[in-house]
Amino acid sequence: MPIKRIYEFGSFRIDPDQRQLLRDGKAVPLTPKAFETLLALVEDSGRVVKKDDLMKRLWPDAFVEEANLAQNIWSLRRALDTNGIQYIETVPKLGYRLTVKAKVVADPEKNVGPATMSRVKIAETVSLGTIPGTRGNRRRVAPISVAAVLLVGLGFMAWWAKSRAANTPAHIHSLAVLPLENLSQDPEQEYFADGMTDELITDVAKIHSLRVISRNSVMQYKGKHKPVPQIGRDLKVDAVIEGTVTHAGDRVRITAQLIDAREDRHLWADTYEGDLRNVLALQDEVTTAIARQISIQLTPQEQTEFSQARTVNPEAHQAYLRGLYELRHNSVDSNGKAIEHFQHAIVIDPNDALAYAGLAVAYTGSPDAPKVSMPKAKAAALKAIELDDSLAEAHSELGLVKLVYEWDWRGAEQELRRALELNPNSSLAHMHYGRYLLFVPHRTDEAIQNCQRAYDLDPAVPAELDDFVGILYFARRYTDAINEAAKELEDNSPLLAMSYAELGHREQAQAVAARVEASTKNPTMLAQAAAAYAVAGNKKRAYALLEEIVAQANQNYVCGMNVAAVYSTLGDKDQAMAWLEKAYRDRSV
Repeated sequence: MPIKRIYEFGSFRIDPDQRQLLRDGKAVPLTPKAFETLLALVEDSGRVVKKDDLMKRLWPDAFVEEANLAQNIWSLRRALDTNGIQYIETVPKLGYRLTVKAKVVADPEKNVGPATMSRVKIAETVSLGTIPGTRGNRRRVAPISVAAVLLVGLGFMAWWAKSRAANTPAHIHSLAVLPLENLSQDPEQEYFADGMTDELITDVAKIHSLRVISRNSVMQYKGKHKPVPQIGRDLKVDAVIEGTVTHAGDRVRITAQLIDAREDRHLWADTYEGDLRNVLALQDEVTTAIARQISIQLTPQEQTEFSQARTVNPEAHQAYLRGLYELRHNSVDSNGKAIEHFQHAIVIDPNDALAYAGLAVAYTGSPDAPKVSMPKAKAAALKAIELDDSLAEAHSELGLVKLVYEWDWRGAEQELRRALELNPNSSLAHMHYGRYLLFVPHRTDEAIQNCQRAYDLDPAVPAELDDFVGILYFARRYTDAINEAAKELEDNSPLLAMSYAELGHREQAQAVAARVEASTKNPTMLAQAAAAYAVAGNKKRAYALLEEIVAQANQNYVCGMNVAAVYSTLGDKDQAMAWLEKAYRDRSV
């Protein structure tokens, strides 16, 4: 008998007869199983619907993993998303609940008429193998019924095989972990969601057989709902991880969904919940499950690492996540705040290796003179490694200090290679290693390959491409530098201006240099623009910029090498040597 009951809640209307979900009168597309899941929740709105009951209702005659149910719940949450309102609540280890009471706007008992009852009678007689008006013909109908059953059975088997094949993902070689959504209903908890995203990316990136996009590129999708296939094309990945995080007191809940970006198809979903002290173990569980779902065989080393997560001090870890949140804003003020948060975490827990590693990153990115910041960065990195030798970021920053401050080439290579062994998806380690290789005779091609890899891992961040263009420029591959810059960068890169100047394209060089001058006060970029002016023959403009840079150097630390490069290009050897001597004394990067 057709069901005539219709339900409403919020801006949604559910018509079970038409198998349709409407939002403000417009149809919302759902798969049949997702609709059936929603209908079950609506019929028992306000009460918990057990997972087992949902599984029996959706797949009564088949053995299906619970992850399929989680996928339906995930797709329903996306379909019902209305200004952050969560209509479906997960009740841990039990089931799901619709958080609002659905209204019934039609009653089936008032809509059952003679026509409906006659359809029911026909259905009943057909189900018994007879047809009204054909009394005594049951024997003739039976063979037809058997044939029909066989046809239906064969059809079902074909559908099942096709469905099984469709649910088997093509091999996944690359993925991106999108920003976890903060479900705590508290804007102050954004730091926690972003920090958990960062840590999950770091965890997944340890899988050597995967290419995992770096954090900077995925954060551009925070708060946006772009189609997954578009994100996959933008980042050149096979799959994405989407999810949510809820933090209340000392409890954490993470949901994660794996989606094939090539077909916009859900492959897996699950929920993980635990004490904040065990948050690293929760992340390891998610990472291991992802590897299992995409049929990646973890190495013995990876298996060991993902099974030995240490506990954390909740208060210290939250201070660490706040520092991470500030660090990723890439400004002088936020860098200072990050240092304060990391130091606070260390005061709470002197054995917090992650906080020491974060402190090392913050110090190497400090605007202070190298003699002030680099020894602090080295001390923090060494302490982090002493506490936990598996932290790739600590090895990477120690390698950077040895490279640009101590000029210890062998030590720099050793640390950077160790960082890449631990995390082959670290764009930062690849870029640092590329810089090292540029200084080594006959290894320019390797330098370019590593910087290209860094850019591939962080394709949506202009700074990464700018660094790659810089490596090409210093390798004297000026045409390649121009071609790469033309792909993504805005037309105001000083390295682009310098490349044009070196090739003798004076007009283009000066046009780009003028755009650089109008867009920044950064002394390094202004020095490169000034050098481009000088090579292009516009010495007047180069001297004007030089005066501005020297004025900044009288107030704050400015890398002397950049100033020396401009004087050298202008032919002023005495000033060039004086500034190079200053850069040497400062141990300038």
